[in-house]
Amino acid sequence: MAINRFNMDMCNGPLLGKMIRYAIPLAITYILQLAFHAADLIIIGNFGSFQSMASIGTTADLINLMVNMLVGISIGANVLAAQYYGAKDRVKLSRTIHTAMTFAILGGIAIALLGIALCVPALKMIHVPDEILPKSALYMRIVFCGLPFSMIYNFGCSILRAGGDTQRPLYFLIAAGIVNVGLNLIFVALFKWDVAGVAIATVISQGLSAYLVMRAMTSARGASRLILKNLHFEWASLRQLLAYGVPAGVQGIFFSVSNIIIQGAINTFGAQAMAGMTATVCLEWLLYSAIHSSQQTVIVFAGQNYGAKKIKRIMRCLWIGFAGSVLMGIVLGGLMTAGGSTLMGLFNSDPAVAEWGLRRIKIVFTTYFLCGLADVSAGALRSLGHAMIPTVSALVCACGFRILWIKTAFAAAPTIETLVLAYPLSWTLWAIVNGIFLYWFCRKLLLEERASHHYAVLGGK
Repeated sequence: MAINRFNMDMCNGPLLGKMIRYAIPLAITYILQLAFHAADLIIIGNFGSFQSMASIGTTADLINLMVNMLVGISIGANVLAAQYYGAKDRVKLSRTIHTAMTFAILGGIAIALLGIALCVPALKMIHVPDEILPKSALYMRIVFCGLPFSMIYNFGCSILRAGGDTQRPLYFLIAAGIVNVGLNLIFVALFKWDVAGVAIATVISQGLSAYLVMRAMTSARGASRLILKNLHFEWASLRQLLAYGVPAGVQGIFFSVSNIIIQGAINTFGAQAMAGMTATVCLEWLLYSAIHSSQQTVIVFAGQNYGAKKIKRIMRCLWIGFAGSVLMGIVLGGLMTAGGSTLMGLFNSDPAVAEWGLRRIKIVFTTYFLCGLADVSAGALRSLGHAMIPTVSALVCACGFRILWIKTAFAAAPTIETLVLAYPLSWTLWAIVNGIFLYWFCRKLLLEERASHHYAVLGGK
């Protein structure tokens, strides 16, 4: 299998250093991706109004709900490609790449059309105020026009990262992000296009990132090369892709449903609360991006070593991933909590907006390491071939618990503090359930390896 200078041998040599080298560009990519989104909100908050800022923020969970299935299937492509890299299976790797990219293009177009058609009913469903709804609908329609570009980038980067390449996705994002911020300043600050300007800048930058990732994949060597004329569904690969990816997508949908219900509760507090929550959610995404890099690192490293049948190395991958996520959650969550007032001031100068946001930050950010434990354990289970377990546990422990919490605890004490307390409690439950299953499967793998080694020592008799 041809290896380019961006790829990494994850199955041999020192593990900690390689995981750190893999995770750092990945974390920077996620942070920059969300920092550029934060720049959108900062620009619209300073050159528009808090109503415009709220109109964008209230669409986030709806957009995620509609695209999470596709994003989940890109995770399936990441897991499968990593396993085939580890097993050095050229044929299955090539088939997975071409099937995944075909799915990205066609799936992106289908969901874009669905999103454009359903955006207004969906916004009404979550009780978006009438004065904000037209701007939210306009923003969603334009953003969905760029969804095929976004899916090409997501699927392409998942495949590049499966081989150890986290550098080029970072470079592509930097280029697209700079274009996005520049166009935002022109369209919003200069042309006064308001939310439409933000959305158009997003679509253009997504188109650039899609072009860059496609160019990288078509110029690759060996089995990882994307040949455009060979784009098609290879049905065996598609079935595997869906088997790994659909549970991840369904899990994302569960979270989106619960977050939409929470957003509906937030909307009852008014536009200032919506704007404050929008800013804190944006900051939370920045925090989550650092945490999520640990999960993705574990998925790829454990996946490659699972394909190579290196069980003890998998265990070391998991311990390093858990330690990294907890450390980042404690340190970064603490720093962002301490600087909460300053960070909120970047988004909007209204003191009432900032106060709403700070009330969420004090509860959610200080407990964010719990999210890291749950996230990494879910990724570890997927890398070992158990995709359904974290999905079912997410349905019960996260989505189900949050809905129950809103119907009971929040109904009894309808404050922001009571509402957002659902997050750390649900993370704790999800982490515990995932951890129990992960311990069971890891123990089983180690016992099987020992039995196999004992069998080999006895000469196969």
